[in-house]
Amino acid sequence: MLALAVLVYGSWLYHNRAQYAVLLAPSLYIDVSRIMILVGLMAIINSLAAVYAVLKELRCMIFTFTIASFIIFIMLLIGGMMGLVFRYKLMYQIPLNLKMLTSLRELYGIDDSIGSADSEELTYAWDSLQANFKCCGINGTDDYHVWRTSKWYMHQKAPKKSLPESCCIPGKEVECVKHDLSRPLNSTLFYTNTCYMPLKTDLLEVVHIAAIMSIVSSIVLLIPAGFAAFYACLIQK
Repeated sequence: MLALAVLVYGSWLYHNRAQYAVLLAPSLYIDVSRIMILVGLMAIINSLAAVYAVLKELRCMIFTFTIASFIIFIMLLIGGMMGLVFRYKLMYQIPLNLKMLTSLRELYGIDDSIGSADSEELTYAWDSLQANFKCCGINGTDDYHVWRTSKWYMHQKAPKKSLPESCCIPGKEVECVKHDLSRPLNSTLFYTNTCYMPLKTDLLEVVHIAAIMSIVSSIVLLIPAGFAAFYACLIQK
C-alpha cells in the first residue's frame, strides 16, 4: 500500500505541476516525481514477487527481494533528499519572481519562429498557472499591469488585448481582454491576485510532502526486507 501511495502521489505531482517547471528551470521537483513513479512501480512488482517467493519458499528469490528492497531504499532516499534540496533552493536561492518576470515579458505568446523554442511550452505554463490559481501577473508592482510591458502585448495588432484570456474570470473573456487597464480596477472581469506567492507556496508544500513521503517510505520498506532475509535463512536448502 505504501508503494502504491508513492506511485499515486508521484504521478499526481508530475501530472499537475510539471507544466510549471519551465518557469523556474532547472527544477528538481520533476525529477523527484519521476523517481517516485519509477520506484513505486518497482516496489509493487518487488512486493508481488516476494509474496510468491514466500509462498513457494524460494530462498534465492527471497534474498533477491531483500537486495531489491535495499536498492529501492537508496533510490527513494535520494529522491527525498532531492526534494529537500529543491525546497531550500526555492526558499533562499532561486529568484523565482525574476524568472517569472523575464519569461512573461520576453517569451509569453511569442511565435517560435521569432522567439525561443520553449515559448509555446512557457505560454501554456503561464495560462495554466493563471487559470488554475486564479491569479494574474507576478507580484507587487508587477501585477496585471505587467502585461502591458510584455512582447506579447507589443507585437499585437490593433485592437490589442489588454490581458491574456487566462487572466479572465470564466464567462467574462470578451469584456476582460478589452478592458482599459488605466481605468479603475474591475475585479468582476479578471483575477486581481498575483501569481508569485501562490505558486511558490504551493510548490513548497507539495514538494515537502513528496520529500517526507519518499524518506519515510524508504525506511519503512526496509522492514519487510529484513524479515524476509531472516525468513530465508530459516528455509533449509
